[in-house]
Amino acid sequence: MGAKEEMDLLLSREALVATVGTIKPYALALLVFTGLLLELVVHYQLKISIAYTHFFYLIIAIAGLWYGKKAIPLALFFGGLQIAVGWMITGSITPDSLVRAAMFFVVAYIIGYIADTLNSYYSMVGAQNQNLREVNERLAASEHAFQTANRKLNLLSSVTRHDIRNQLSALLSYLELSRMQVADPAAVARIEKEQTAAHAIERQLDFMKTYEEIGVVAPQWQDIRSLGERLRARLPEDRVRLTLPEGGIEVYADPLLEKVFENLLDNSLRHGERVKQITISTRPCRDGGLSLVYEDDGVGIRNEDKERVFVKGFGKNTGLGMFLSREILAITDLTISENGVFGEGVRFEIRVPEGQNRVVAASG
Repeated sequence: MGAKEEMDLLLSREALVATVGTIKPYALALLVFTGLLLELVVHYQLKISIAYTHFFYLIIAIAGLWYGKKAIPLALFFGGLQIAVGWMITGSITPDSLVRAAMFFVVAYIIGYIADTLNSYYSMVGAQNQNLREVNERLAASEHAFQTANRKLNLLSSVTRHDIRNQLSALLSYLELSRMQVADPAAVARIEKEQTAAHAIERQLDFMKTYEEIGVVAPQWQDIRSLGERLRARLPEDRVRLTLPEGGIEVYADPLLEKVFENLLDNSLRHGERVKQITISTRPCRDGGLSLVYEDDGVGIRNEDKERVFVKGFGKNTGLGMFLSREILAITDLTISENGVFGEGVRFEIRVPEGQNRVVAASG
């Protein structure tokens, strides 16, 4: 149900309550008049003192439901009327009339107490609902403002990155032309350093784009083998083998999980020096979680650098890849660590919590 439909329903309920509230006094007055008529005709004139008094319970019960304990005076009125008419007929106050008067009071008190308690509860719930509606309206307004601001910032960032990238492309072209036209080795060395700095800026822009996308799209279930198959196109032909786990093993993670493996693969090819074999495997954990392991047979990582590789700025290039990978995984509480043996290759282990991994049977 949308906000407009909910508001229309609320207004219709309030209109119905207002209509019933307007009718209540007239309906009660009619019932009281009918009760007086029965008392005068049935009791006083026809001398019948049983059966018809049940109608008074109906009047008192309705008054109690509508007005709470305010119905007690009406019950006392009908009780007193019973006693008075009985005295006029018999010349004495009968025990029956006293019992009926007492029962009128008891019924009015019990129903009035229950009605007042319910009305108090309904009022409290109504006030809480109103507060919740106001909070929801403020949250909706804040969310809309946040989304609008976020869209504007993303648009500004995208346009700025595009403009900077265009200027960088032009700058790199001029630097390359300058390098080709300059014969002085010292000048060539300076131009090459300028090119290196320009390429570093390009990588920083790529990092900014990827970082903005973290958490934007809802997490989803991703098949590890399918994800690995998409990495094959990035491997040098006939130089590096890629071994993948069986299909059907899925993890619940940010859609940028593929970017994590792309970065691991890029690091293996760039820094592994002698990488010939890359393996992605899975291993169930005793706590119901899953270990997702990436290994290669390159030179590996020194012990003192195993944690530093995840620090922003560490590394031979921008030092952003592994930092970015840890940020992507943290969105869904996945963790990553490096526990390989230096000289034998890297071993990055991604821990997937319980409930965020599953095995899906192959269709067909």
